[in-house]
Amino acid sequence: MWTVEEGISRLREGGAKITSQRIAILRLLKGRMDHPSADQVYSELREDFPTISYATIYSTAQLLANSGLIQILSIDDKRVHFDPDPKPHGHFRCESCGALYDFPIDEEMLDRLRHGSSQQAHSVQIFAYGLCDDCRRATFDLTERIAAEEEVLVEA
Repeated sequence: MWTVEEGISRLREGGAKITSQRIAILRLLKGRMDHPSADQVYSELREDFPTISYATIYSTAQLLANSGLIQILSIDDKRVHFDPDPKPHGHFRCESCGALYDFPIDEEMLDRLRHGSSQQAHSVQIFAYGLCDDCRRATFDLTERIAAEEEVLVEA
């Protein structure tokens, strides 16, 4: 995992001006496992940086992605999410609660996509959609309760 100092160095190498807002974005993203959206980054930094803009968030994220420190995830049409783990892996999105989870992917498949076919993929994002364990259990519990209530109604 990268450090804030490494992030600052990479931003400098990319020609970016190092500002307190960009350092705050680095600190916020470093080590986050919840894949924050631009809206979340904005909300979390706005109190300390009232003049922060979405343009600063997106441009900083793009510089970090170009430097190989983060991934910018386009999971749906509404928003992007930032993943501070640049290593190849897939993402599972719960269709009920919206949570994002990482999952491992087959390195051989990635190598074939990047080098072993007539097409050459320069970027690969793998997304799976469904219900997380908590939402699946909640749905199952609700289904059981409804079935039990229907049984009581039929008996009455």
